[in-house]
Amino acid sequence: MGYNQDEIDEILKRYSGESSNTKSTPTPKPVEEPRVVEEEPKIEKPKIKDEPKAEEQKKSFLRLSGSDRSSDSSESSEKSTHLTRAEIIKQQSKNDVVRKAEEKQRMRKRKTAILNCLLVFFILVFLGSGGYLGYYFYNIKKSQDSFDDLKALITDDGNSGGSGTGTGTAGDAEANGLEYEVINGVKVQTKFAGVYAKNNDFIGWLKIDGTNVDYPVMYTPTDEQKYLHLDFYQEYSSSGTLFLSKNSDPFQPSDNILIYGHNMKAGTMFHTLLQYESQDFYKEHKTFTFDTINDNGTYEVIAAFRTEIDESNDKLFKYYEFNNAADQAEFDEYVSKVKKMTPYSIDTTAEFGDKLVTLSTCAYHASEGRYVVVAKKIK
Repeated sequence: MGYNQDEIDEILKRYSGESSNTKSTPTPKPVEEPRVVEEEPKIEKPKIKDEPKAEEQKKSFLRLSGSDRSSDSSESSEKSTHLTRAEIIKQQSKNDVVRKAEEKQRMRKRKTAILNCLLVFFILVFLGSGGYLGYYFYNIKKSQDSFDDLKALITDDGNSGGSGTGTGTAGDAEANGLEYEVINGVKVQTKFAGVYAKNNDFIGWLKIDGTNVDYPVMYTPTDEQKYLHLDFYQEYSSSGTLFLSKNSDPFQPSDNILIYGHNMKAGTMFHTLLQYESQDFYKEHKTFTFDTINDNGTYEVIAAFRTEIDESNDKLFKYYEFNNAADQAEFDEYVSKVKKMTPYSIDTTAEFGDKLVTLSTCAYHASEGRYVVVAKKIK
């Protein structure tokens, strides 16, 4: 922007007048005045603009400083957190060790308790088994002793070993050379009078020489299995007493008399019968005796075999149903079957008209297994 001479002079006059009224420094000030007026906005504008920047920088610095402190605090916190986790893990490890130790201790206590319980259980089982076996053998011995006492009552000289009861009378010799007495209205061989007087269910005595089989035989047709678990004196006995089937009639001798007995593991009663599986045993025990209150009898073995009972199976041989043969064919068929079932050859056989005795006991080759010995009367 240019100035003409008049303007310059006017300005000079103005400033000259003012300078004469003041004692300030002359000339430079009027020149600088407009520069200051013009420059101040220029200078102040940047200040106004710079202040926020400075402030902003300060705030930024503060933020940065704060951020650094925050960062340091965060790092410190993280470090503290890491230390805390480490301590927690360490504590957890200790707790795990303690817990495992406690668990092991509990397991040991539990095992010890279980072992103690098992020990007590086995002791009780042992004592119970021992008690049962003791009771079992006590009963067997008791039965055997009672049988021995009964054998002492049997006489072979025609005189009764006991005093007899009821209407017993002295017997007369029969044509067969035997002597009899009448006891309670029944004619009984004199040698069995003492035994019969003890129990009127007594029907005879079975004996296989050289074995344990030497027992009384009972007969209760209206209650066939009465003596299954009763001794001779009608007291409980696990071994029971030998007894006839209900269809076996000793007074009117049938073609086949069936005698049942237990297979006792103690070796008593009919346990010996299973030894007939051996041909050598058979050869040494071919015969046995079965004397009844009516008559004496000696029998020779013609068959010995294993079988089983199952009423629903018609293919099984129902040996226990044979008592009286309708004819010779039926008799021969029965004899043929029992001999075929015998595992070894026995030359002796039976013919129609012969009287048979069949001995039957339990065998354990099947759930209802049986072992059977068949013999015919030879005298």
